Amino acid sequence: MAFYPLYMDLEGKKCVVIGGGEVAERKVASLLECGADVEVISQEFTPGLIKLATEGKLKIKNRAYGPGDLKGATLAIVATDNSAVNKEAYHEANENQIPVNVVDMPEFCSFIVPSIIRRGDLIISISTSGSCPALAKSIRKQLQQIFGEEYADYCEVLRKFRREVVDKYDEPEERRRALDRLIKSDAIDLVRARKVQELEERVISCM
Repeated sequence: MAFYPLYMDLEGKKCVVIGGGEVAERKVASLLECGADVEVISQEFTPGLIKLATEGKLKIKNRAYGPGDLKGATLAIVATDNSAVNKEAYHEANENQIPVNVVDMPEFCSFIVPSIIRRGDLIISISTSGSCPALAKSIRKQLQQIFGEEYADYCEVLRKFRREVVDKYDEPEERRRALDRLIKSDAIDLVRARKVQELEERVISCM
């Protein structure tokens, strides 16, 4: 299957996770990071999920999944060890045109979750289309060494610079050249070295 890579805005959107184990907790964490309104349905929960619920960061339903539980959901993730429940939830999602991922069952997924590196606004996703998640994780570890935490600050610099460029230049080509000047400069090295004054000077010179 050829998957279409897509980033989805889940801010404030209802996302249902069926299952309360460690895998479900990892999926919940990534959804919360995107600002989703998360609801978890399970008869058992990890301490981490209980803590998040106590803090008001998600809603939990302490019971087994049942038909209709996906009503109003923008996205569904199914992470139980019960194949019958997994398939039933998948079919409900499909019938209601809700994107669904059944963990470790690619044949019951309308989308797959890539291995992700997140550095502020920078998101790098790696996928093998479900054929070998271990390879995607291996590549992610390699890329994490290349794209360190400094890229979060670098993206902040570029975002502000882009706004100023848009205000200064009317022509798209002029804007592109200005952005290229900064990206091709040593700005990332200055961010990494935390040389604030030199970075400010570099930004001005690239304008």
